[in-house]
Amino acid sequence: MAGTPATLQARETGPETASQVEILQDKIAELERRDAASQSRIDNLEARIAELADISDRRAWIDAEPVEADDLVVMRGMFASNPNVARPSDPSWAFVRQQDQPAQSVSGSVLGQSPVEGADDEPTLKEPAKTQAVTDVTEQQQGRFGDRLSLELGLGYTHFDDARINLDGFLALDAIFLGTISIDQVKADIFTVDPTIRYGVSDRLSLDASVPYLYRTSNFQSGGAGGAAGELIEETVSADGLGDVSVGGSFRLMQESAGRPDLVLSARAKFPTGRDPFGVEFIEVPNSEGNLQVPATLATGSGVYGASAGLSVLKTLDPMIVFGNVTYFHNFPRSFADIDENPDDQPGRVNVGNAFQFGGGLAFALNERSSISMSYSQRLVKRTRIRLEDQDWRPIVGSQANVALVNLGATFSLSDTVTLITNVGIGLTDDSPDMAVNIRVPFRF
Repeated sequence: MAGTPATLQARETGPETASQVEILQDKIAELERRDAASQSRIDNLEARIAELADISDRRAWIDAEPVEADDLVVMRGMFASNPNVARPSDPSWAFVRQQDQPAQSVSGSVLGQSPVEGADDEPTLKEPAKTQAVTDVTEQQQGRFGDRLSLELGLGYTHFDDARINLDGFLALDAIFLGTISIDQVKADIFTVDPTIRYGVSDRLSLDASVPYLYRTSNFQSGGAGGAAGELIEETVSADGLGDVSVGGSFRLMQESAGRPDLVLSARAKFPTGRDPFGVEFIEVPNSEGNLQVPATLATGSGVYGASAGLSVLKTLDPMIVFGNVTYFHNFPRSFADIDENPDDQPGRVNVGNAFQFGGGLAFALNERSSISMSYSQRLVKRTRIRLEDQDWRPIVGSQANVALVNLGATFSLSDTVTLITNVGIGLTDDSPDMAVNIRVPFRF
């Protein structure tokens, strides 16, 4: 009778061999169970270690000493913002968003290393963390510093509109005016092209030179010509030419930090390269019967040498920038071969009135490359005096002026080397222009 396969195998190998195989198989199974249990314990221990490490890091972050404001200012510049990620205005968030702000070397220091030996003890604010918009506003108000050359093209338009009533006669019986009454109106437009070259000699010194070119047109209107109140007559005079060339420099007395503003001292010299306004003859307009006289030409310069000195201050209060300035203008007396409008030459000396100007404003950085600004400026001009040959000094009535403007501006960084600066000024006094528009485009090299 045939047996089963196991019986046949037992018969062939014998009972002892079959028993050893079973024992070995049981030992292998036992070892596999122990290995699985050991691996499970290892996985649990690794998970526990990771959990403890995470808790330790959190506790160290919570127990860490708070970062001081000055330290935040210094550390703020150690990260370069990712332009694709929105950046909060609070500088302390720079430590939380480290994955979006890779560490870079800034101002001679690297994250985790001490600053360069010999650097200023107090950290500066403008060097490490200044957006392009803030840089443009700072350069606009304080000047351009650093070893770089820039060319600035300026375009300006100014409009004046002045109307006045002229009375030529006398008052009879305190109620009746006998004479000629005329209503005169002068509308003037000035277009200016003002290229300026700037060079930053160092982080503290900057030099510049400006060569303006002007085109002026004035429209003179008069009513009541020839005694007829309804009759109007007008005449337009235009002129163009080189303006007064000027050179200047700015020196940074104090650089902005967390606790102090940026302070810059500036000085400027002006040369009378433009056409001066003295000795210009007045021409009677035909058919005006002597009621309207206009100048033969228009001036493009002041005619005298001048110098100015000013002090400007700026403080960054992210995202706002506050600035102010004061300037004193001095004009040097100068002699001319003819100083009046009569046909014959009348030599004399002219002392154009000095002026004092002050102003202030603020700017807001809208984003990395644009900002808006609002400012106020006022200039007080003293009375001009003249002295005819062999005579004493005498003041020119009405030559003093009070010029006040409210300025609204916007700045756009078109690229890292080109910026568009726009400004609109609105006159607040009778001596001020009704409107002043300026566009400037600095090109950095």
